Amino acid sequence: MKTRGTRGGILLSLESSDSLELLEAFNDEQNALLANKVTVELSDKTPWGLLEAIAKKVSENGGELETVRPPSSVVRTKGETLIIAKTIRGGALIESTGSLIILGDVNSGAELVAEDDIIVIGTLRGVAHAGATGNEQAVIWAQKILSPQLRIAGQLAQSGSDNPSDSKHAEVAHLKDGQIVIRPWDK
Repeated sequence: MKTRGTRGGILLSLESSDSLELLEAFNDEQNALLANKVTVELSDKTPWGLLEAIAKKVSENGGELETVRPPSSVVRTKGETLIIAKTIRGGALIESTGSLIILGDVNSGAELVAEDDIIVIGTLRGVAHAGATGNEQAVIWAQKILSPQLRIAGQLAQSGSDNPSDSKHAEVAHLKDGQIVIRPWDK
């Protein structure tokens, strides 16, 4: 069982090997954590008796079992968002285990790689790879996308035009039916 603090409470992430004995072995410090709002993330094989025992233990310690999440709602922990407040020069490689936010332009020859979204508050002329570990919901957002190559999860799109779009709106690239599409942000 893994524990993690949340706003106003605690999250208990159960694993398939967790048992009633583990819950009974909680010490005073661990029991004190249960005096707040408690969210439980189930494993694929959580026995009903363990969930009942957790609810009882939370109640005994003055807490409230707020939410029980099924295994399908358990998502991977996201990395930290990296914010860089400058223009990224050609030849630079910027990587993030979460989202990546650039407050400036990204020049040609630079490469951005993020496990989640990439946001450029400026013009994106370098290569961008959002969702680098397979996150198909990742997006690439920029004031203007002039990149020669975009990647989202396992998909690749290359610029085939020497005439960039004359959009006056910010643009977002995302996956639609397995293909990368770029559209104005306001639509």
